[in-house]
Amino acid sequence: MENIIYPENLNSSDIISFFTDKTFDIKKFLEKYEVYMPIQKHTDKVLLLWEDKNPKIADAVITSKKGIFIGVKVADCLPILLYDSTKKVIAAVHAGWRSTAKGILKNTLAKMYEIFNCQSKDIFIAMGPSIRGCCYEVGQEVIDALKAQTSSDEYILFLNGKKHIDLAIANKIQALSMGINIKNIWISKDCTYCNHERYSSYRFHGKGTGRQYGIIGMLEL
Repeated sequence: MENIIYPENLNSSDIISFFTDKTFDIKKFLEKYEVYMPIQKHTDKVLLLWEDKNPKIADAVITSKKGIFIGVKVADCLPILLYDSTKKVIAAVHAGWRSTAKGILKNTLAKMYEIFNCQSKDIFIAMGPSIRGCCYEVGQEVIDALKAQTSSDEYILFLNGKKHIDLAIANKIQALSMGINIKNIWISKDCTYCNHERYSSYRFHGKGTGRQYGIIGMLEL
């Protein structure tokens, strides 16, 4: 399907995982499948999904339940999907700059280690389309906030005398600091701002823009 992006490293027969563009019909998908999405508020909160499926404020969801999809919606922010192929645990993360500065991905991995006894070597991470460093100009206060959780400056770019950041690179650095193998990380090359005809971009379209999604679920085999 043209409006679906399948991450190359999450191709297990146990799961279905994908990112979408803005033309994806989420209503039709919700009519066919059970999907849980948190109420996203740019927090560092990680929700463990068990039996209670009432929407709660969080910017990451983890579950070991089969037969249910979990997901996040974005419009420039970075959608991240995770899968532990040994413990059979999945997660979906909404990583805007605020949540990235609060370590949302690191918090998610810490919960996977603590609650589900996941091992870093078994976790695969896919990062979907987002606004990339080429287009994401920010102020120094954003960079200062990100530095608290990000050990390298690789995510900071200086283009035409202006400061830019790359959320995907910042989250990659944070994942590596939590022991994830770099070979287990896949990053989409698409920038939502550059490709605003295909993707919703808050920076390009403004507040009234739509959304695209990152969705993952384990199959009941």
